Amino acid sequence: MRTSDVPVLVIKGNEAEDFDPKNFVFACDFEKESVPALKKAQKMAKILGSKLHMVYINTPGDEFLSTADAQSKIDAFLKEANTDLTVEIFNDYTVEKGVLNYSDEVDADLIGIPTHGRRGLSHFFMGSIGEDIANHAKAPVITFKI
Repeated sequence: MRTSDVPVLVIKGNEAEDFDPKNFVFACDFEKESVPALKKAQKMAKILGSKLHMVYINTPGDEFLSTADAQSKIDAFLKEANTDLTVEIFNDYTVEKGVLNYSDEVDADLIGIPTHGRRGLSHFFMGSIGEDIANHAKAPVITFKI
């Protein structure tokens, strides 16, 4: 998953037989570097005929943003991406829990995540949210390399 330059779709068990995603959650940090990943997710949603649910996961600690600051960040991202999609702000204790809980809330059939594809020490110290979500999600997960 980390090393692929093309999107990677992870489907567990025998879910592949019934793969027909109607609700596609795309979660990211809304940094400009994630715009290409959003474009790929939009294309994927269109091909699959899925409704795209965009979400910003707001967590306590260093990454916490007020609602106004989060909305400002989201607005700048959407302007950069030249899209008028609606984005939900979802609060949780970690990004992984937030993505999983939000996905359960909207009955997601597919979860999309941008990934940096870190390796070595960088991966060791920073981990991989995409891998963690793929390991714990009930729904299939697709990653888009940044």
